[in-house]
This record gives sequence, structure tokens and C-alpha cells, in this order.
Amino acid sequence: MGLSINIFGQLIKIPDRINSFVEDWGQSNPKEQYWRRRELPDFFNNVSVDKDNNAILTDQQEEYSSEEVRRCKEGFYFLSNGEEVFITGKHYFYAQWWKLEDDIYADYRDTDRRYFLFLNYWESILWCLGLIRGKKRREGASSQAVSNLIYECIFFKNTNCGLISKTKDDSRDTFTDMLAFGYRQLPIFLKPKQINREASVTEYVFAHKAEVSKSGRVSTIQEEASHRSKVNYRAPVLNAYDRGRLSRVLLDEFGKLDSDAPASQLFSIIKKTLVKGVKRVGFCEMPSTVNSWKKGGSEFKKIWEAANQFQKIGNVTVNRLVKYISPAYDGYEGFIDKYGMSVIDTPTKEQYDYLCNKWVVRQDGELTSELSEEDIRLGAKSYVTIKRRLGLVGTDLEEEMRQNPCDEDEMFMAANSDCAFDGYAINSRLNYLKENPIFKRKVLFYKDLDDTVRWRDIKSGEESFHWKITQFPKIGEENKINLNGLMQTPGRTNDGAIAIDSYSNSQGGRKYGSKASALIGRKFDILYPEDTGKAIGHLYGRPSEKDELHEQVMLASIFYGYKAYYEQTSDDYDGYFKDNGMRNYLGLFPMNLIDKKKGEEPERHRGTPITPFSLSKQMDYGVSYFKHHSNLIDFEAVLENALLFDPYKRTEYDTMVSFLILLAVLQEPVYVAPLNKSILIKSYGQQRSSNLNPAHADY
Repeated sequence: MGLSINIFGQLIKIPDRINSFVEDWGQSNPKEQYWRRRELPDFFNNVSVDKDNNAILTDQQEEYSSEEVRRCKEGFYFLSNGEEVFITGKHYFYAQWWKLEDDIYADYRDTDRRYFLFLNYWESILWCLGLIRGKKRREGASSQAVSNLIYECIFFKNTNCGLISKTKDDSRDTFTDMLAFGYRQLPIFLKPKQINREASVTEYVFAHKAEVSKSGRVSTIQEEASHRSKVNYRAPVLNAYDRGRLSRVLLDEFGKLDSDAPASQLFSIIKKTLVKGVKRVGFCEMPSTVNSWKKGGSEFKKIWEAANQFQKIGNVTVNRLVKYISPAYDGYEGFIDKYGMSVIDTPTKEQYDYLCNKWVVRQDGELTSELSEEDIRLGAKSYVTIKRRLGLVGTDLEEEMRQNPCDEDEMFMAANSDCAFDGYAINSRLNYLKENPIFKRKVLFYKDLDDTVRWRDIKSGEESFHWKITQFPKIGEENKINLNGLMQTPGRTNDGAIAIDSYSNSQGGRKYGSKASALIGRKFDILYPEDTGKAIGHLYGRPSEKDELHEQVMLASIFYGYKAYYEQTSDDYDGYFKDNGMRNYLGLFPMNLIDKKKGEEPERHRGTPITPFSLSKQMDYGVSYFKHHSNLIDFEAVLENALLFDPYKRTEYDTMVSFLILLAVLQEPVYVAPLNKSILIKSYGQQRSSNLNPAHADY
């Protein structure tokens, strides 16, 4: 055929026919040429078997079965509306012979054809270990992947296949209701003999033997006299498949795994069974919708982002998977024409008549079906993206998008139904930073011989605890101080502040929250909105000694001329700064975090309070900032932590706690001596903007 098709960014060549046969369905009229699944011929109603229960095929039966096996191996060509169409062998096996769990066969859809072509291409790329597939609800992706497991057992010898779903019960149900049911419905010439207990609900073991025809011995499935293959399921635990070899594995609904078995960690273990050294020995399919971030969504996204074939490291992706998603409106039930083509936009008259006749039902003039004639006129895209979402807000809208995502952004945006902030804005910024990464200099601060604080790039071995900086003060503005007699205070407190969420020594065994997070931020300047009102530095990690954290915070405070605000749950910082003569670099409780309704002079300790009023106020600042100013966040860690943040479990989210503190302290009122207002704004803005020094500048 010499044709190619672009499928999800990959140009895939359609193979030329190796024989002259093209199915025309016995129709010369192109309008009557469309996919028809054909029932097993009546001459298979009676099949003889030998004493070992092996099939003895007649010549007629053998001829038919040999051709069907060839189609399942090599693919199938047919005419559809006058056009020649090719489907892969796996797709033919699925469409012609695989019975679904609800006791029907799948309809032919062009969107399925493209997926199987995409799958076939990447199966031929030897470094690729599999596909992670984002999907809509009821797309058929799991059924196709289950069919592919049995296909592997039938057409390849000594295979070892497995499946895992989101829970133990789901794994069992997928095995019994989908895999076992589909296997039992296969015709005898495609059905390998099960040699373990037939009633087994955990594993099937198959022995393949060549059928016997009356004219002599033939092999319609394998040339080998016999061999074994097996398929089983496992519960989603970290040691589910951690040894041996897997020829093919289905990891179903990994976007919904519980936190007990994080999807990215589980896959990293299973991945070892798909390779032997650098050689691929197995292949994985991972179809899933995406749950909320706290219920598997964030882990699924880690795998998804590491499977980006458009941003390889050398010749491969990070995890050796590739990703795939088809828009929900492509192949959407109710908008598929007679030939299996998706009716995405306004239908033709022929498509409109066909769809109305099939889906629109009226009784006594009253519409009783979900789709109306007006819906069909919209086409699938407008129906899915406009009509179905009309009037939905909040979690209802996000749930609709989760079930029917139209692109990657929607697939993961819909995972934020329980996000404490604006999940859409956060994901939009994350996607922007992915395409437009912002340089962050990795540094540590130190004092030189003349007691001046400076910075240096990190060295090998310092990767686990260091600052990431996007802005430095202008040269000459570093180490700026104010002197009042013998008392030294930071000299640029009108420009910014540092916020810190420390850790207690008892936190080391906790799964989350056992690291420190410090953020440097600049106060908002209306004259320079893109460079102010934002975080410009982030310190994250758990140093071997607690004093290393306090030292880096103290040195950064001196270097930037900012005050440091620790969350008051950690009280050892005060002693450290005092012992080093820098207690004045610790900020007192911000007035905007103190409840003034109590009618008494508030106590202002060094740090930030953890009163209900303070925590509530911080959340107010956070909700507003993420809604209106997410575009100012340059640190992916802040955005990712925000998606997961639970305000009732703050200790598990260090980065987010430090960011909420930062937002509060950056809005602390600053006293400035009265001046002419226009002069004040101009000089203040110019002074602060002149302090900008990008981290990527040469020094």
C-alpha cells in the first residue's frame, strides 16, 4: 500500500499486502462494504477428537482454521466504503474472536485500529517495554489488553503472562470475568488446551499441540509438538511480580492504586521482569483513567511523564515506556458511523441518518433516548466538550472530565477533584514549566575569610541538600545590614523574607514530612509584577545534622538581607541564631497571622504561630494565590506538593507548609517613613527592581 499514518505523533507505515486477498464482503457497492464479524461456520459444529482429546480436523475445517490463524498472525485487509483498510493480527483476533465480559463481541472502530497499529509499531522497537495508556471510561482498553495476554499465550511458546488491577478483587474479577470468559469462547483451533485444573480462578496453564487432519498432521497454531504457556493474576502489592520473566503483563487501572503500593514504585519492580540485561524479554500495557492525586493520580502521572517519547534521554524514554491517549470524542459511543469512523464534527447526511436511526428513540413523539437529533448534529467533539459539561461545576465537572478526558491536560486536571487549591491553574503552570523550564542554580552559602557571606555551586555529594535559586541580589546589595548602635539587623526586609518548615528529630521514621523546606521570596511590587511577589529560592532535604539547616537559612538571611520565619513547632532555631549573634534575623510573629479580636496585646515570638487563626489565614492566602498568581510559581516542587496538600495533615507536606508561611510573611505590612506618594512608589519600585540578578548570569 505504501501508505503511512500519523498516530499520536508517530508516523507509522501501513504494510504492503503479501498476498492478493482483500475482503470485499461480497459487495461491489462501496456503500455496503464495511466490517462484518463472521460467525464460526456450521461445519465446526462437530469436531472429532483423539484419545488425548486433541482435535482431528477435516480438510475443510483445517483450511478454514489455517486461514484464520494466518490472519491473526499477519493482519487482515478489507474494503470499507470503497477504501482498503489494514488491521493488525492482534486487532483481527480481538474484533473477530474475542468475546467481551458482557457476552457480546466488540464493534469495529477506527480508533481501535489506530491503537493496535500504534501498539504494533512500538512492539517492534526493542528498547520499548510497553505502553501507558490514558483513556476514557468504557473505551475497551482493558478488554483489548486482556485479549493481548491470551494472544501471547496462543501464538508464542513458553510465555509467562500476568495481570494486576487496582485491588485484589479487581485483579481476580479481571481474570475470571474477562480473561477466563474470553478464553472459553474461543474456537477450538485457537484454543490451547488447559492442563491445570479447569476450575482454577488464579492461573491458566496451556499446552499447545498441533491439530491432526484426516490427510495428515498439520499445525495451525504452532510448529512445535507441544509447549507450555501460562497466565495468572496478582494482587497489587510490591512483590507481586518481582522475579523471573514476564512475557506480557497487563497493569490495569494503575491510576487508581492505593498508596500502600505506589504505582511508580510497583512498576519499577515489575520492570525488572521485562528485561534480561539490556535485552527486552517482555512487554507491558498499562491502560487507566486517573483518580485524584491522593488516590493514585500523582503516582500514575510520574510514570506518564517518564514515558514521554517526545523527550527522550538519548534513544530511550526515562522508564522505557511510551504514552498514548485518544480524545474522548474519538470513538465515543453514539457517534460512530456505519464504517466504524468517528463522527467528530458535524455529520454528513448519511452519517446523521444512520446515527439517528440507531440511537434516537421517540415514543408518541417524546424523546426517550439519551441522544437527540440535535445532539447528533453537534458531532462528538461538541457533544463531549460542551453539551455533557454544560452546567457542571466543581467536582461534578472534574468527574465528568476524569471519565471523558480529551487530552493529557484534562486527564490530569480531572485528578484534582479533592485538591485544596485551583488544580486547573496548578496543572497549567506545571505544563508550562515542562515546556519552558526555568533555570535554577544549585548552590550552598558560606562565609569567606573576611566573614562575608557568599555562594558557590554545589559539588559532587551535595545533591541531597542544597538551594535552588532563580534570583540573587544585585552585586553590591548582598550582605546589606542596618545598624542601630551595636545592633545589626537585615537591610533589605522591605524586599523579601525567608520561610522555613523545619523537622523534629523524631520524624525520621515517618513516610512523609521528614525533610526540611525553606523558601526565599520577594514582596510584591506593582511596578514589577513578573519578578516580585514570588519564591526565588528553595532549600529542601534532610541534612545529617540539624545545625546544617539552620546555618544555610542564617547565611541566606544575611546574604539577602531578609528575615527568616520558622514555623514555631520547631524551637531549636532560636537558640542557634542566638548563639551565632544573629537573633535579630529571625522575624517575629507577623501581625496578619495574629487574631486581633482578642482585645489584648498579642505576644510576638520569633517565628510564625500555629494557632487556628494563623493556619486558616495561611490557607486563605494560599487559595487566593494559586487561583490568581500560579503563573508566578517557578518551582515544580511547590506546585506538585500543592496538588496533594491536605490542610488537616500539614506535617506531611513540608514544601507546601513553607510556601504558605512565605505567602503570609510576604504580605506583612512594612513601615516606611511618610513621603510624597508618587515619589515613594517610583523610588521604592526602582530600588527593588535593581536588586534583581538572574541565577543564570555569569559571575
